[in-house]
Amino acid sequence: MPNLPMIRSAEWKLLQPLLPPSAGRPGKPRLDDRLMVSAFFYAEATRAALECLPPGYGNPRSLRTRRQRWQADGTLARLMQAGAPVIVRMRNTYWGLIHAASDTDSPDWRTSSEFFGKGVIPRAPHTEPRGRYAGRQRP
Repeated sequence: MPNLPMIRSAEWKLLQPLLPPSAGRPGKPRLDDRLMVSAFFYAEATRAALECLPPGYGNPRSLRTRRQRWQADGTLARLMQAGAPVIVRMRNTYWGLIHAASDTDSPDWRTSSEFFGKGVIPRAPHTEPRGRYAGRQRP
């Protein structure tokens, strides 16, 4: 798996106190907060939907549920405000990858299939209907 843009340790020490206490069911630990916050910041930095993020960030349904919960209690707004420098750093990383992928004269150039949808660059959402009977029209 490629190196996903993550929150650094020093940045995490500043952001962690903003999180609500874990109030999950006994016996079921909450998923990794640092990974979740990194996914939210990277989605904001790339202007991508959670469903389009690389799979290393976790299940989009779990991300969506956590985002809704934190939006409702105001945690997400506090995190986004405090994490603005992290989002800028991730945006710069993202555009650096885009530049490297598009510069064919660069010795670091790779085909787009190595970046889009498989690596750290979000993939485009599907625009056509999917599934076995998606092409069929009902009369």
